[in-house]
Amino acid sequence: MKRLLTTVALACVTLFAVAQNSILRPRVDIAQVESDDVIEMEVFYMNDESPRMYYLSVGNLGVGSDIVQVHFDPVYELFIPLGTSLDEAVARMEQLKAYFKMPRRTTTGVMGYFSIANPSGEMVPVTITTRRFLFTRILEFSLPTDADGVVRATHISRAEFRSLLSGVKIYRKIHPNE
Repeated sequence: MKRLLTTVALACVTLFAVAQNSILRPRVDIAQVESDDVIEMEVFYMNDESPRMYYLSVGNLGVGSDIVQVHFDPVYELFIPLGTSLDEAVARMEQLKAYFKMPRRTTTGVMGYFSIANPSGEMVPVTITTRRFLFTRILEFSLPTDADGVVRATHISRAEFRSLLSGVKIYRKIHPNE
């Protein structure tokens, strides 16, 4: 019995020591937009990076056409780097906000991370397309795909993005030293 408890204790110590290098790194949320208690997008920074980097998570990508997307991958997220300070992050978000005023189907490219839970790995090209429907303006963040007609994308409405941007601006006023 004593040997069994010692073995279990050593296994737990080993597990916790290995868990220190987990892919789940600590995120510090600045602003987020929720829908039905599910976080759709957020602005955050990683607490363990030495030059602090701010990111925009546009959420999980769906697969489908330009209009209809089926979301079945709850693990991978798309991250857009915003800068190393809150001022840079707000300026970059203002640039993204300006895309809502561009003509329909205007596309531009940025670099981002498509990874599990945290921005890591190689940067991939992300296409931002302006979409307009009856009374809404939408930005589509999509990744290049090899299949014909299949788009891997997520959509952000103008109202959601403005809410997120105002949350970052309020955070910047509350924390002026960051």
